[in-house]
Amino acid sequence: MRITKEQRFAITSTIIFLIFFSGLLLIFGFSSPFPPPEEEGILINFGTDETGSGMIEPKPVNNPVQEEVNPEPVKTTPEPVKSDNAKEEVVTQDFDKTAVIEERKRKEKERLEQEKRKKEQEEIERKRQEKLERQRQEEERRRQQEKQKEISDRAKNAFGGKNPTGDNTGEGETSGIGNQGKPEGDINSKNRTGGSTGGNGISFNLSGRSHRSLPKPQKIHKNEGYVVVEVTVDQNGNVTSARAGVKGTTISDENVWKVARDAALKAKFNVDKNAPALQKGTIKYYFGFE
Repeated sequence: MRITKEQRFAITSTIIFLIFFSGLLLIFGFSSPFPPPEEEGILINFGTDETGSGMIEPKPVNNPVQEEVNPEPVKTTPEPVKSDNAKEEVVTQDFDKTAVIEERKRKEKERLEQEKRKKEQEEIERKRQEKLERQRQEEERRRQQEKQKEISDRAKNAFGGKNPTGDNTGEGETSGIGNQGKPEGDINSKNRTGGSTGGNGISFNLSGRSHRSLPKPQKIHKNEGYVVVEVTVDQNGNVTSARAGVKGTTISDENVWKVARDAALKAKFNVDKNAPALQKGTIKYYFGFE
């Protein structure tokens, strides 16, 4: 049997309609309301029997008084009152922890700032000390240069026939062209004649001062040479201290040093109120075999 085109269309349309109609029934037809409606009935009069007559409600019959039975109170456990103490405690603890952390941070910051300031002060002090040391070294070099120049000038004046005035007549009390004295003498000595260390074997060097007395030391014949004593002289010309064996000494015997020191302590120089309060100089003693 051959199905025509119209029949196929009819069958297809019918199937589609049935499927659509079934869907509508499933959605709207088979659903129940929620909540379900209450049961409906007839309200009946209050009474005591299924039979009765009359239209007036009779007075209620007094029933014997029933003893009131006080029900035993039910013991109930009071519900614990919820308190915010726990929450407050937690909040308080968190606040305390935060405060402690902030305090630690503040102290750490202060410590770091103090260390930074300390390092800056140390760096400033180090630079200042370096500057002072450079100045001291420069001053020392300048003094050494001045001292070397002074020694060089004195040597030129002593051995080159020149004096500070710039002429070539030399220095001395005679009419010669050189410096009066001896090569082994002291360049600061004003004595023109005598031994190499002076007329009595004693010479001194105390800038701008002259001597009043230079006692000779005790004789010791077993040594020959020089002992130089460093002396400190006040404005009145008194020797306040003496130290034997300084530069220029050629005798190593400490006994000779002692007698030279004792002699130096007895020396006297001129009074000079313009001189330093304590002026240093030297006294040179010659010891020889006599």
